[in-house]
Amino acid sequence: MSAPKQDFQTAVDKTPSRDEREDAIDALVDAGECERLAILVQMDGLDGPFRRRALNGMAQAGCSDLLRTIVENGGLEESLQSDARELLER
Repeated sequence: MSAPKQDFQTAVDKTPSRDEREDAIDALVDAGECERLAILVQMDGLDGPFRRRALNGMAQAGCSDLLRTIVENGGLEESLQSDARELLER
Protein backbone atom coordinates (compact mmCIF):
# COMPACT_ATOMS: atom_id res chain seq x y z
CA MET A 1 0.00 0.00 0.00
CA SER A 2 1.38 3.40 -0.91
CA ALA A 3 1.24 6.55 1.16
CA PRO A 4 -1.55 9.10 0.60
CA LYS A 5 0.97 11.69 -0.60
CA GLN A 6 2.22 9.29 -3.29
CA ASP A 7 -1.36 8.37 -4.26
CA PHE A 8 -2.21 12.04 -4.65
CA GLN A 9 0.86 12.62 -6.84
CA THR A 10 -0.05 9.61 -8.99
CA ALA A 11 -3.61 10.91 -9.41
CA VAL A 12 -2.49 14.33 -10.66
CA ASP A 13 0.48 13.17 -12.76
CA LYS A 14 -0.36 12.65 -16.44
CA THR A 15 2.38 10.04 -16.90
CA PRO A 16 0.77 7.01 -15.15
CA SER A 17 -1.93 5.03 -16.92
CA ARG A 18 -5.60 5.81 -16.43
CA ASP A 19 -5.98 2.65 -14.32
CA GLU A 20 -3.06 3.63 -12.09
CA ARG A 21 -4.52 7.08 -11.57
CA GLU A 22 -7.96 5.65 -10.77
CA ASP A 23 -6.39 3.17 -8.35
CA ALA A 24 -4.58 6.04 -6.65
CA ILE A 25 -7.85 7.93 -6.18
CA ASP A 26 -9.48 4.77 -4.84
CA ALA A 27 -6.62 4.39 -2.36
CA LEU A 28 -7.25 7.95 -1.15
CA VAL A 29 -10.92 7.04 -0.69
CA ASP A 30 -10.01 3.89 1.26
CA ALA A 31 -7.67 5.94 3.46
CA GLY A 32 -10.37 8.55 4.13
CA GLU A 33 -8.19 11.35 2.74
CA CYS A 34 -10.99 13.93 2.52
CA GLU A 35 -8.76 16.97 2.05
CA ARG A 36 -6.77 15.41 -0.78
CA LEU A 37 -9.96 14.21 -2.47
CA ALA A 38 -11.42 17.71 -2.16
CA ILE A 39 -8.35 19.17 -3.84
CA LEU A 40 -8.73 16.70 -6.71
CA VAL A 41 -12.42 17.56 -7.11
CA GLN A 42 -11.63 21.27 -7.36
CA MET A 43 -8.51 20.94 -9.55
CA ASP A 44 -9.23 22.63 -12.89
CA GLY A 45 -6.32 20.95 -14.68
CA LEU A 46 -7.48 17.43 -13.79
CA ASP A 47 -9.62 15.57 -16.34
CA GLY A 48 -13.33 15.40 -15.55
CA PRO A 49 -13.55 11.62 -15.00
CA PHE A 50 -10.85 11.79 -12.31
CA ARG A 51 -12.54 14.74 -10.63
CA ARG A 52 -15.86 12.87 -10.69
CA ARG A 53 -14.25 9.74 -9.24
CA ALA A 54 -12.79 11.83 -6.42
CA LEU A 55 -16.19 13.46 -5.86
CA ASN A 56 -17.94 10.10 -5.59
CA GLY A 57 -15.11 8.94 -3.38
CA MET A 58 -15.73 11.81 -0.99
CA ALA A 59 -19.26 10.50 -0.45
CA GLN A 60 -17.99 6.95 0.06
CA ALA A 61 -15.28 8.05 2.48
CA GLY A 62 -17.68 9.97 4.71
CA CYS A 63 -16.43 13.42 3.75
CA SER A 64 -19.90 14.98 3.80
CA ASP A 65 -18.91 18.04 5.87
CA LEU A 66 -16.15 18.97 3.45
CA LEU A 67 -18.35 18.10 0.48
CA ARG A 68 -21.03 20.42 1.87
CA THR A 69 -18.48 23.22 2.16
CA ILE A 70 -17.44 22.74 -1.47
CA VAL A 71 -21.07 22.86 -2.59
CA GLU A 72 -21.79 25.98 -0.53
CA ASN A 73 -18.73 27.74 -1.96
CA GLY A 74 -19.97 26.97 -5.47
CA GLY A 75 -16.54 26.73 -7.05
CA LEU A 76 -17.21 23.67 -9.20
CA GLU A 77 -18.28 23.55 -12.81
CA GLU A 78 -22.02 23.11 -13.18
CA SER A 79 -22.16 19.34 -13.76
CA LEU A 80 -19.86 18.56 -10.83
CA GLN A 81 -21.73 21.03 -8.63
CA SER A 82 -25.01 19.29 -9.48
CA ASP A 83 -23.52 15.86 -8.77
CA ALA A 84 -22.12 17.08 -5.46
CA ARG A 85 -25.53 18.38 -4.39
CA GLU A 86 -27.09 15.07 -5.35
CA LEU A 87 -24.53 13.14 -3.30
CA LEU A 88 -25.34 15.27 -0.26
CA GLU A 89 -29.06 14.54 -0.62
CA ARG A 90 -28.54 10.79 -0.39
